[in-house]
Amino acid sequence: MIQFSEQDKKFIMENFENAKDILAEQDIKKVLRVIDDLIMDKGFDVNYDLNDFGREAQRVYDSIYYNN
Repeated sequence: MIQFSEQDKKFIMENFENAKDILAEQDIKKVLRVIDDLIMDKGFDVNYDLNDFGREAQRVYDSIYYNN
């Protein structure tokens, strides 16, 4: 079972329509992939630097990666 912090769960619930499926997923690679896709879609400014949303999403990605 993948371990999520409360902050991870909150972020996922706020940013994914299929949040319950993501939180129930057993394959960490799939979870990290959907977060990475979100970062690529909404996480960069016009200069391709991480924006505030991208930094928050990257923290969630890192948290899930390091805790599992």
